[in-house]
Amino acid sequence: MENGQQHALNKLDAYKPAIGIINSSIASFNTFLSAPYAVPILKFDTMIQEKRWVEVIHGNWDAFPFPTSEKRGVYFIFGHEKSMSDKTGLYIGKASLGSSIGRRLYSHLNPYRSETHFIREGYNNEVYVLDYMASIDLDTRGLPFMAPALEEYLISELGNKINLINGTGNRCQQ
Repeated sequence: MENGQQHALNKLDAYKPAIGIINSSIASFNTFLSAPYAVPILKFDTMIQEKRWVEVIHGNWDAFPFPTSEKRGVYFIFGHEKSMSDKTGLYIGKASLGSSIGRRLYSHLNPYRSETHFIREGYNNEVYVLDYMASIDLDTRGLPFMAPALEEYLISELGNKINLINGTGNRCQQ
């Protein structure tokens, strides 16, 4: 295995525990819904195949697509803290009503499109270098109106389990 491939796998492995915790919270959220309306969990193999899990390519704005860019739903931005690369963080957002996942991700990344790295400031003024984006398309399931509920549920459930970059999620936990 080439050195670059090994680094990419190691970087991906850093987020697998967070994905498991997110999936557990999605499963809890689904207990409030009847089966036909259940929100899908994040599965790496299908997410990568369907381009709902995308690696952020730094220094090249055109090198990566936004996952499910024209859809409404919930999106996740995964990153590592710039000064402590083993410290990971997660931003959870939603696209509903007149927005789309692509437009929301564009608003987060566009300010850094000519920079060396795409970053996001954390709640405590840390700087996170963004590694991956993922999404849950609620449009296709006919549930775009559930995006705010899922986003808020996940933020409130995950605030004590995952390092959230969201300011709102961290303020809710205090």
